[in-house]
Amino acid sequence: MQRVSVGFLEAGMVAARNVHSAEGRLLVTKDTVLSEAMVANIQKTSLGSIYVRNPLFQDIEAEEVVTEDNRRKAVMALKSAVTAYQKTKVLDIQPLKKVLRDLVVEIIRNRDSMIHQLDMRTYQDYIYAHSVNTCVLSVLIAVNLDYPEAKLTDLALGTMLHDIGMMMLPDALLLKMGNLTPEESKLVQQHPEDGFNILRTVREIPITVAHIAYQHHERVDGKGYPRNLFADKILEFAKVVAVADTFDALVSDRPYRKGMVPHEAYEVMMALADSYVDRDILHLFLTHVAIYPVGAVVQLDNGQYGVVTKVLPRLQTRPYVRLLTDRQGTLLNEQTEIDLTQYLTLMITRVLKEKEVFELGKTVGT
Repeated sequence: MQRVSVGFLEAGMVAARNVHSAEGRLLVTKDTVLSEAMVANIQKTSLGSIYVRNPLFQDIEAEEVVTEDNRRKAVMALKSAVTAYQKTKVLDIQPLKKVLRDLVVEIIRNRDSMIHQLDMRTYQDYIYAHSVNTCVLSVLIAVNLDYPEAKLTDLALGTMLHDIGMMMLPDALLLKMGNLTPEESKLVQQHPEDGFNILRTVREIPITVAHIAYQHHERVDGKGYPRNLFADKILEFAKVVAVADTFDALVSDRPYRKGMVPHEAYEVMMALADSYVDRDILHLFLTHVAIYPVGAVVQLDNGQYGVVTKVLPRLQTRPYVRLLTDRQGTLLNEQTEIDLTQYLTLMITRVLKEKEVFELGKTVGT
């Protein structure tokens, strides 16, 4: 399957994954052949991208760290808890604890998983889906730091609620297209403290868990906010969440920009080591990021095009590739798969953009 911006959708394309709203409403149904009316309706929503099937490699689909169902339940539980808090000023975390236990158990079971794709979400639902994604990524890091299950559950709870201060801001500010005013920037930079002040009043939330909200925008070089803490003063929980939070923000579609593809986000994250984020935690996390995720179409230095079919931990630059063309760019009648760890002279030179992938079958070799 292939991630495609909604502006590139055409009638006849087939949806490859379900897309739900934060309330659980199905916005796009997997395996649906899109009609012109469906395309128009999707383009009227605030979705930035969806996944579709490509006729060149319809059978390729990446395994996920957590199931779509568990992810959807977590988003719904989070939005329900926050909506109730906005009305009552009472934060009930019991429904969250149940879905978080299921997430933690699943992530422990899939501790060696690679991160290929993240969920699609509307701009309005971004903050909830972002919190769930950041939770999943943080727990995946912590599992590989050998945290015990009880500590993983605490981390999951704090991470799920790390942006609760941001969730209290008006949608007009969260969805603003242009630059923020100084006053708006001040409101945004106040959200870690606001979130901490909400969480520390909840008896069932340990104070170290509440500090995840307080410290997730601190930087190891001391230039973060709200308190300019240096590395030795930042809790490890918060350092873990900072890595996951930053990565998900980079790869997510926003109203003002399209999300980065993994290899772009990987390079940006590498540049943030020892300034924004902890180097050791970052490097551990990046061993689980598929730089060339399953379904990415790449060009090799011999001129051939291929689609990534498998990525192994710590070997992200040498994935398995199913060859789609010969060296002249002509589509192959029979596609063969190669393991780039066994073809050390072959290098990936670039990842094709979404429009190029759909044009591939029409233009190569002509």
